[in-house]
Amino acid sequence: MKEEAELKLKSILGEFFRDSFYKEAIINLRKSLAERNDYQRWEKVIRLIINRELEAGKSLSFVHNTANLPLDENSDEEAYKWLTLMLINSMGAEDSPIIEY
Repeated sequence: MKEEAELKLKSILGEFFRDSFYKEAIINLRKSLAERNDYQRWEKVIRLIINRELEAGKSLSFVHNTANLPLDENSDEEAYKWLTLMLINSMGAEDSPIIEY
């Protein structure tokens, strides 16, 4: 289960954030979640992030390398903050405001 959630998270970060600005990535992620109706697997990703179940260094690697986003502190703590904000923003309605990181 954890491996499936990690693959889904990595896929999402690469697909939506790697070559896009944050706001655009969130808008596209929201649309994708609504269209694909993939909330069952998304719930596993949410639990993975909220419960901080990634091995040490993986959250930072996913954000820094997979999503191609530099972080100020380059720490797992900051990566989890970014991932948590991504979750909050992704669950908003299409016209909901997006909280910038």
